[in-house]
This record gives sequence, structure tokens and C-alpha cells, in this order.
Amino acid sequence: MDIASDTATLAFYEANARSYVGNRPDEASPDLMAFLPRLKAGSTILELGCGSGSDAVAMEKLGFRVDATDGVTAMAAIANKRLAHGARVMRFDELEANNEFDAVVACASLLHVPESGLPDVLGRIWKALKSGGWHFASFKTGGAPGWDEHQRYYNYLDHTVAGEIYRSSGPWTELIFDEYDGVGYFSAPSRWLTVVARKGD
Repeated sequence: MDIASDTATLAFYEANARSYVGNRPDEASPDLMAFLPRLKAGSTILELGCGSGSDAVAMEKLGFRVDATDGVTAMAAIANKRLAHGARVMRFDELEANNEFDAVVACASLLHVPESGLPDVLGRIWKALKSGGWHFASFKTGGAPGWDEHQRYYNYLDHTVAGEIYRSSGPWTELIFDEYDGVGYFSAPSRWLTVVARKGD
């Protein structure tokens, strides 16, 4: 299974976009905000899985140029109404950029990609980055891969597996991992893994 064929996860977000957005705080992800000082002023950022656009709005307010994307039409439509430069529909496996972005961020989105599909997606992210560009992603961890009660697939990467997959996807000069306790959909307690990576010059 790859992300393009996982119709159950995509269907959940398509059918529940408004209620999903309504049950989440309309504020930027704190771990993403902690990552952004690594970037130069005015950097161009590709966001994968923009959801409601709350993170993109915060990044725009900080002066970054944001290309916000989501694989779900209903989600991109919500974000499109909020952003200065809009949002567009694009799945992870449709990313074809080459040396275009200073950063690629993916908050709670790559966690839906099966482990077998992650090297390809991360390779696309590596290729999309300029030399010295940065990547940030957050994943749920501490569970077994599979679908939850809402029929959403999660890969539940742990630190060791994430490191192996990232190292296989491209020559990253930095790889930084962190874990913390947070919440998920409907404020359910969740354990999170964050990844910060840098493409070589």
C-alpha cells in the first residue's frame, strides 16, 4: 500500500474536513514554531499537509513565502480562504520539485505514509530542497502501524526506524530527533516524534 492507494485515510479527511478543523486549536504547532528560527528571513517554505492553514498563516505572518499543499481537496479549500497565496491540492507522491525550497515542513502529515513508501516521499523532499535547506516533520510514535477508529492509517515510527529511513532517503548533514507527550484528534493523548533534517550544501 502507498499513500496514493490509501483511500480510507483520504476519504476520512475529505468527509470530515470541517469537523476536524473545528475540533483542533486554531493555532500554530509549537514544535514547528521552534524549528522556524533556523530559516533565514523571507525563506520559501513548502508545506505538505497544510490542513486548515493555521501553520501556514503563522509562517506568512513571520514573513516566509509559503507554498501550502494538501492531498485532500476539502482541506485545501479551507486553507485557501485564509492564506495570502492560497493553497493547492497535491499528494506527497506528486511532489516533483527540484532544488526549489529553503524548507519543507510536514506537521502531522507524513505519519499517514506507510513505512515502505516513506523513502520515496523523503527522497522527493530531499530533491525539492535547495542545498543547505531544512526539513521538519512530526509523527505519532509508540504504537503499532495500522488504521485507527476513524479509518486513518498511521505508521507510528519510532526513533530508530525513523533514523534508518531518513538516512536511506538522501545525504542529510543533520538529523535531530525529539519526543514529547501531546494530543491528537479530539484531544486524545498521543506521543509525538519530531524530525529536523538538513540537506547538504
